[in-house]
Amino acid sequence: MKKLFLVALAAFFLAGCASIPRQRPEAEVKLVEANSALDSVNEMSAPFYAQLGKVIEEVKQFCGRPGWTEFEQVLLEYPTLKDADNQIDITPEIEANLSGWALRWNASWEETLTGYHDLVDKCIIVEARKLALRERILAVQAKYLAAVMLELSAGREQQGKEIYSVVEVLDKSGAELLSYEVDDLGLYRFR
Repeated sequence: MKKLFLVALAAFFLAGCASIPRQRPEAEVKLVEANSALDSVNEMSAPFYAQLGKVIEEVKQFCGRPGWTEFEQVLLEYPTLKDADNQIDITPEIEANLSGWALRWNASWEETLTGYHDLVDKCIIVEARKLALRERILAVQAKYLAAVMLELSAGREQQGKEIYSVVEVLDKSGAELLSYEVDDLGLYRFR
């Protein structure tokens, strides 16, 4: 699984703060704020990716069980089964399908459905953390962009370009983050 390469960038740009001349102290202040915010994003990203990896592994193991592909089709055919929050009305047709599945695979459909719902809940939690991390990345990008604008307005194009390179890396990190999506069943799929 890819990881955000923000830690190295933070160290690089924290070291670079000292080299910004005092001609434009606002740019230095903005850069320090941006670097601090980047540290916060780094602190959030490591546990997020650890949790994401764990959940993807759980999904992989769960979906690798015998009969899962057929059970998945039952869930897609009867969407009400996917929602654990609502009272599921098990019609005779659904009961017959689930019972047939249980006989073919010598497994409890109730336990399988409960396990599926538990995994969906875990994916929802990770998805919320992913969106919070993405929001933080965007906020950090805005701070770096403010520093870029201050450098450019002071006629220091090279410093602006160097700072902007962090914005580009953060953009790639955000895109990577968004590449982890849940499927129609609400599960992260392994790659």
